[in-house]
Amino acid sequence: MCKGGAISSGLEAVGNISNALMADATAKGNAKTIQSVSKVQSKKIKEQGQRDASSAMAAAAENGLDVNVGAPVVISDEIISDASYNALLNQMQAGYAAADVRRQGKAQRNNYGMKAASNIIDTAAQAYGGWK
Repeated sequence: MCKGGAISSGLEAVGNISNALMADATAKGNAKTIQSVSKVQSKKIKEQGQRDASSAMAAAAENGLDVNVGAPVVISDEIISDASYNALLNQMQAGYAAADVRRQGKAQRNNYGMKAASNIIDTAAQAYGGWK
């Protein structure tokens, strides 16, 4: 007769395998979300840069400056350039964060996998020693 410990250990192994798959899938989903949100934020940063550059040009025009040459053009270009740079940094940081989330998910998956392997070995040992 098989002891209940073997059954319990076997069910625990199945649970750990399920947890491993869930941890991996969750980490991958979270990483995709981080990158998707970053793309939207980067687009907003660039759009805000365009609006700021337009406001700067309008202010220069109100003050009687020629907005097609000189300082207004340089300032506008710098505002747009800074916004693009900030958007790029935002996406790069999101890439690092997504990689970190995936790495943590893999570590969790491996941890649950090791627990499942241990449970399977324990199940076999209990089943082998428990049959009479």
